Amino acid sequence: MPRVNDFRRVVPGLLIVATLFLSGGCGGEGGDTMKKVDVAAQVAALKGNSDAKQSALSELAAGGKNSSAAVNDIVPLLKDEDAVVRRLAAYALGQIGPAAKVALPSLKAMLTETDINSVTAAVNAINSIDPSANDGIKIQNVTK
Repeated sequence: MPRVNDFRRVVPGLLIVATLFLSGGCGGEGGDTMKKVDVAAQVAALKGNSDAKQSALSELAAGGKNSSAAVNDIVPLLKDEDAVVRRLAAYALGQIGPAAKVALPSLKAMLTETDINSVTAAVNAINSIDPSANDGIKIQNVTK
């Protein structure tokens, strides 16, 4: 029988997935699903509060590889105090793909987090950026 704490752990991840689905994210390898994004405006928004960061990261993720100019501005957000911002930063980098290779060390550092949603976002991003970089990754500190 699921416990209330189990739902509290899962709900933030479900909200991220719903937001990305509704915003046109999760489009895979780009193609027709990539959105034209005003990257400069979204990068400026990354300096705002958590809500502004989340919105900007969702937009940059929807832009896919078109958002590659924002990679260096997204990477520091992998260490943001807000777990949702960290997850969305990882997701956006994964959507950008191989152009975000500079983020791999920071994404690998996320694998030690205790939040399963953050670890999952990091693993998915690493897989999207460079699948060979997942060799030997062992996920630790994740409890059921």
